[in-house]
Amino acid sequence: MYNNWRLVLKAIRLISVIVPLSLIIFTHEREMIPLYGSGPTSYLLDKIVFAAAIASAIHPIRVSLSRNLLYSGIALSLAPNATYWIAVWTSRRKDPLFGPALTHTFALGPLVFLLTTFVAEMEDMDLEGKANDSNTERPRIVLRLIRAGVTYLIAFNLKERVWASNSLLYHVSDSFIFLIFAGIFYNLWIASFTYRTQGPKVASELRTQTKDRSLLSEYQVKAAAIFAFTAFWWAIHPKFMNPILPHPLSQVYTHPTYPLQVLSAEQSVTGLITVVEWLPPPDYQVENNQQLHSVRYLRASHSLLGGVWTHDKIQVLDDEQPLMDLAGGPLGDSIYSTFVLQEAVRLVNSTKAGKAGAWMNALVIGLGSGISATSFIRHQISTTIVEIDPAVYKAARTFFGLPDPGPDKVFLEDARAWSSKQRAKIEAGQKKVLFDIVVHDCFSGGGVPQHIFTVEFWDDLKVTMQPEGILVVNFAGILRSRSSRLVINTLEKSFGQCRAFHDVFDGLNDEKYDTEFINVVVFCTQSSAPLTFRQTRRTDWLGSPLRRHVLKTLEAREVDLRSIRDPSEGNRYILTDKNNPLGILQGEQGSHHWQVMREVLPDIHWETY
Repeated sequence: MYNNWRLVLKAIRLISVIVPLSLIIFTHEREMIPLYGSGPTSYLLDKIVFAAAIASAIHPIRVSLSRNLLYSGIALSLAPNATYWIAVWTSRRKDPLFGPALTHTFALGPLVFLLTTFVAEMEDMDLEGKANDSNTERPRIVLRLIRAGVTYLIAFNLKERVWASNSLLYHVSDSFIFLIFAGIFYNLWIASFTYRTQGPKVASELRTQTKDRSLLSEYQVKAAAIFAFTAFWWAIHPKFMNPILPHPLSQVYTHPTYPLQVLSAEQSVTGLITVVEWLPPPDYQVENNQQLHSVRYLRASHSLLGGVWTHDKIQVLDDEQPLMDLAGGPLGDSIYSTFVLQEAVRLVNSTKAGKAGAWMNALVIGLGSGISATSFIRHQISTTIVEIDPAVYKAARTFFGLPDPGPDKVFLEDARAWSSKQRAKIEAGQKKVLFDIVVHDCFSGGGVPQHIFTVEFWDDLKVTMQPEGILVVNFAGILRSRSSRLVINTLEKSFGQCRAFHDVFDGLNDEKYDTEFINVVVFCTQSSAPLTFRQTRRTDWLGSPLRRHVLKTLEAREVDLRSIRDPSEGNRYILTDKNNPLGILQGEQGSHHWQVMREVLPDIHWETY
């Protein structure tokens, strides 16, 4: 019975360490992703956490339980600001590998070390949960290493499988998680003290009579101390919070020293979704119109999903009225021409629908700020939207002028599951509407969801399209890379023919195919007729100078796919569910994407979220 109780107590101690440790690792990672993106943040995270866990097992000094509780409380108190400011400081050095590694080492490493120590140094416990004085030596190093390794494995799995998908944590700030655990460890430290409330007694029978009363008095003292400290900690813990805004943001945040407003910010399925407005500077002169400002953009962690010009940067053709947001504020052109390139699908004239200009139904997978979806709706095309993140759809509707697509036109779910269900309905004769246009734009944060780039996914999607329907795929990366070759070869195998166009402002020479990280829009069809585009006309532009410019220069933007594809490789460069290295390959380009994003906006934009 005694041994069983010891095992139970050890199991309780193990659980009481692993659960907070896993949540702390998750919180640290979540706090860093808006500054570094998911790829650079996670690249060395597991290795540094493992090293800290092993260090807790092999270091030569034994730390008492009481001191370790105190050190853990102090480290957790410092964690919110340590994580944020070390990440901010290192990110300004523009190194997406060294920066996260340094932040993990100095902000998270001590926490992992201290918490794993509770398990690695776990002693035999008596029935009252106190250390057994008969064995004061440390557990053998092999046992400590096993305990540390098991702690690491379970904590990391909990982080990935439980906390990462728990929507309840969307509304809990990172600072609060760190500081609530700090308060718990401080209280455990107080509880670990031994208080002397009775002096020595001469007679042993008097000691026996007062034993229960002495114990009760000690518990009362501890309870009072814990209650007093809890009240004190609740009052002062906001002083230890970092500058990160509360999520969801309850009101517009205006930066005190920089012309910047955060209109919306909330944790959601794909990360932290924020809408930010870069205001005109106080000393702005209209004649200095080359100065960058007056932009409203949609941000998902460390990636931009789109944006529009605002204030004096709004330009329209023929005195047309600009697009309005939900509050009636005017909006200008897209800040990215790649979304306008997607609209060139309406210029296709080699299919029956294209020749007649009779585009009836469009599907948009991956909404972003809704630029192309808004354009289709304004051109009277019935548009269905599939977007995995409800916060992205909400932002597009509220801040970027996306009209209401209508009933049964919005699906907030994963595109792979949605397309599979639609195929089943069509093959069962339950659905008759097929799409003339499908826009697939799911690039974010330096990578793509690889499961919606495979032959199997395209096979599902083709069933939902008209026989001559046009697929439009936005893809970003280095053109002569293995990932680009995989995407292009798979699309051409699935659809038969494709053409691609870039959004580079000053042209794309052959050298840039090997070095530049660029957006490419690929148009594919199963039609037997060669894919061609008509000349643009005024009605295509919707009063937009950018649309006029991009659509007029479409031919000059074509990408030479012959220099990307490699027919001699056969099926080697085809993405399937069983052979899909796209996520890993795109992850390798994540650092490049991070550096590109850091050139797009000043540091203060990335540091305000």
